Amino acid sequence: MNEILNRIEIYFQKYLPEMLDTLNPRATASEIEAVENQLGIEFPLSFKELYKWHNGQIKGSYLRLFDELEFLSLNEILINWRLWAELVDNGINDDLSGESYIPGKVKKMYANKKWIPFAFDGFANYVGIDLDPGEQGKVEQVISFGIDEYFKFVFADDFETFLGWFVTQIELGNHKIFCRTRINTNSSDGIRNFLSYWKALFPQKFRSEFNEF
Repeated sequence: MNEILNRIEIYFQKYLPEMLDTLNPRATASEIEAVENQLGIEFPLSFKELYKWHNGQIKGSYLRLFDELEFLSLNEILINWRLWAELVDNGINDDLSGESYIPGKVKKMYANKKWIPFAFDGFANYVGIDLDPGEQGKVEQVISFGIDEYFKFVFADDFETFLGWFVTQIELGNHKIFCRTRINTNSSDGIRNFLSYWKALFPQKFRSEFNEF
C-alpha cells in the first residue's frame, strides 16, 4: 500500500503539484476510529492507510483526485453516509431498487448503510467500498452507487487493488483530471465516467458485455 501511495505522490509532484495542495493533512488513528464507531463498521486496512496518507481533499477543490470525483474527507464521508442512512431508515429500498451489473456481486438495493463512499461527483453519485456484498461479491469490493447509478459496477475486489489500478492508469495517461477552470494537458481522453472505469479495468474479459453501451 505504501508503494501505491508513493507512486500517486510522485506522479502529481511531477505533473500536477497543485493537486497535492488540495489534499488535507493525514488523519490520525483516533480520528479514523471515531468515524468507524459512528458508521458502525471497521474500515479495511488499506482504506485506513489511505486516510493516514491524506484525509481526503479540501471540500470544493477546483481539482478532483479521482477523475471527476472528489476524494472525500472522513467528515464528508460521514455527512454523505448519514444522508443515505436516513433514506434507508425511511424505507427507500421499499420504493426504489437497483441491480448488480454482474448478477450476484452487489445486493439488489437502491441504498445500503454498508456502502461507504470515498469519491463523490457532487451530484449524489459515488465510488465506495461495499462491506455488505451480494452472494457472489467480496467484502471490501469497490463499487459505484448513487442517485444515477441504478446498475452497480464492481471496479475491483478490494480497495488496494483499486488504488493500484488507479495509479497505473494515471501513469499511463488514461485519466482526465477534472478542473473547474482547466484540464491537465498531460492527461489523455481515456476515462470519463463509471462505465469507462469498468471497461478500462477489465478490457478483455468484459469487452463483449459492454458492446450494448
